[in-house]
Amino acid sequence: MKKIIKFAINQETEKIHEESFAIPHELETLYIEIKRSEECCYSCYMGFILLWDETGAIRLQKLLGYGEQKLAVGLDGMHTTIGGVPGKILAGNWKISLGIFEEYIKQNLEGKEATIEVVITDEISEITEPIGEHIWVEEGQVKISPQKYDWNKVYQREEKWYKGDFHTHTRLSDGKETVRHAMEKAKNMDMNFYVPTEHNLMHTGWCETDLCILPGIEITTDKGHFNLFGITEMPEKLLDIVKTNGTPKVDEYVEETIKEANQKGWIVSLNHPFLTIWKWLYEKTRIDDFQCVEIINDPTYQDATPSNEKAIQFLDALWKDGHKICGIGGSDSHNLIEERYAGADLPSIAGDPGTFVYCEELSPRSLMENVRKRHVCVTRFCRIEPEISINGRQYLPGDEITEKENAVLIYGAKIFDLKERPEVYLVKNGEKQKITAHSEEGYYYICEEVVMNLQEWNWVRLEVRKKDGIFLGYVNPVYCGYCDPECRTVEEIWAKMEDN
Repeated sequence: MKKIIKFAINQETEKIHEESFAIPHELETLYIEIKRSEECCYSCYMGFILLWDETGAIRLQKLLGYGEQKLAVGLDGMHTTIGGVPGKILAGNWKISLGIFEEYIKQNLEGKEATIEVVITDEISEITEPIGEHIWVEEGQVKISPQKYDWNKVYQREEKWYKGDFHTHTRLSDGKETVRHAMEKAKNMDMNFYVPTEHNLMHTGWCETDLCILPGIEITTDKGHFNLFGITEMPEKLLDIVKTNGTPKVDEYVEETIKEANQKGWIVSLNHPFLTIWKWLYEKTRIDDFQCVEIINDPTYQDATPSNEKAIQFLDALWKDGHKICGIGGSDSHNLIEERYAGADLPSIAGDPGTFVYCEELSPRSLMENVRKRHVCVTRFCRIEPEISINGRQYLPGDEITEKENAVLIYGAKIFDLKERPEVYLVKNGEKQKITAHSEEGYYYICEEVVMNLQEWNWVRLEVRKKDGIFLGYVNPVYCGYCDPECRTVEEIWAKMEDN
């Protein structure tokens, strides 16, 4: 069999194009080749392909990004392209959909028209980017199977700080790395866990690795991006978000998706909230509906430094108002390691920044639980091990101090892997105080006494920088007392930041 479908793309095009085709008899593998006109060369990730089977279930999702555009769906993970759902290819009416990312059309197509040709066939072709050895999803569904993905699988049994990255991309969306090469680089960066967060797409399996892989997704709109960690299926309103992107209606679907995430136990993280054209514009977002803020996003990107600094200020403003939100990092890495952004001395690479999570043992479930507890540090070029105690009782970042009377907090920390003495600050209730970092063989350390009024809302965190002010580390606050927040929405906290 062979079917050719052509899609014409321009700035006026619909967000979703759909065409049906017939499969006359059962196949072992269905092959799909994407051919793009010259106009697509500079906007190669402007859209994505969805394949629907005869029952109406999604069997393949893939952004038209980098790498081979020869896709496949077959009986197993080695005969199915990344983003696919392995299983039988039964006779009947199937459907191919082309979804459009309007923001990339506006940025790259510049009034031209592009053509995307989809060739669907049963003629055998090489499969260059298969899912791999481990299938996560149930047969015929983009839904993670608890029998195939073990949330309780223990990757390491040691109680310690584990390093990973909460914002990454591969060739399933607009990243340039294959999944396998991404795993090699992650090991080189001494990472223990990795969260793939593709644009409006989710991985359906993974290659063989000893890293803990936590399923995620980046919900992408023209008014902001947010990540969902620990997802178990495609968000119900995802295609509605794509269809209504750029219209007021999308706000409703974004709100419903955040609500769904909270109901299903997924973690919601606001991505790069102040980054130029990708900053967060959903002003009515309820602060209590997200658990994390990405305070450091790809520090090698051109506009990263001012937007990341503002994100740290945003998180401080949330804590001052009485909210307990976790600061995390994300490399948002898309590039090959030899590439550099304009003006950058270093590559954009997964693990820079590194987000460290303290776990009793490393498993997907433990990772999720400890992010919710805010047992998290974010660093560049170094590793920080905080040592926080009151009256001999140890606390982790994110913990509530439960002493009954006023007491002196002993805030200690060791800072490893730095050649030059850093500048270190304790930030108490938003007020920053510089403290001395002492040197020891192999590391620097601080040890300070902080008086905590346990009857009032108090919080304290650690910040580490180079002498020139470049960010090195952020340790989430410990806190005590209670404060009824005045601000309930992002819009209200922004206004409070401006007033101050």
